[in-house]
Amino acid sequence: MPVLILMFFSFTACGVTGDESDGEGNLVEPANSDAISEVLIMPQGTQSENGNPPPPSSDSAAPRAENNIAQINSSNGSTAPINFQYNNVDGTLSGVFLQVQGAASFFDIPLTGNTGRAGGLQLPIGIPSNVNEGRFCVDFCVYDTQNRISNIISTCVDVLRLGTGALQISLSWDNSSDQDLYVTDPSGTEIYYANPSSSTGGELDRDDTDGFGPENIFWTESAPDGEYTVEVDDFSGVSSTNFIVTITGPSTTRSFNGRTSNGNRVTVARFTKSGSNLSF
Repeated sequence: MPVLILMFFSFTACGVTGDESDGEGNLVEPANSDAISEVLIMPQGTQSENGNPPPPSSDSAAPRAENNIAQINSSNGSTAPINFQYNNVDGTLSGVFLQVQGAASFFDIPLTGNTGRAGGLQLPIGIPSNVNEGRFCVDFCVYDTQNRISNIISTCVDVLRLGTGALQISLSWDNSSDQDLYVTDPSGTEIYYANPSSSTGGELDRDDTDGFGPENIFWTESAPDGEYTVEVDDFSGVSSTNFIVTITGPSTTRSFNGRTSNGNRVTVARFTKSGSNLSF
């Protein structure tokens, strides 16, 4: 069964700057359903102004959805990969309805390509750097080309408050393996679990060894200009792991999907920082 994921997305981070993300008075509380719904990043999704998504269809030919995991850890400045399975009796799915529990609005996220009759889907939910520690939960369902709507399933996201500022790079993945984030900064220093800091100010503040992430490397006050290389290493040596790396600068965030397998190490991105600009 195929696993479909959004391969690449980028966005301007909702007016959030490095200074704002560090200001405790400006933090968005995950428990505030409407506030967290307003800042979450749903690639290619559109948000309703108010109301709830349509209810599940009573048609026996409507698609079915099954949750892979009911809870996942993520963090500010990271991307939470929400994974689930689907079974579509009559063919192609068209999209996903998603709503933060308690929010007055919902998202309609289109699906592109042939989803097939059964498989796995991954919804990447971007969490801006100015989100505080806490929990929010989402309800979601899929719908097909005939607008038949599946049952509703739920996942809760526990947001950790990790380091952010001038530059933040985070890693999340989709299973219980040990994946490691590596960043080589302009000084040539490689920051990772065995060397968690650099003289340039870069620091790894979370190394996750039992699955899903996030791992996080950041520069608080300033990050040096020059070239950065971001890599992911499959420490566990499992057959296949899908990952998301999110890179947040002063005003722009980009996320990249990729896959490791059998202990390999994957170069995810190279970018050059010049002042407040990141060139990928």
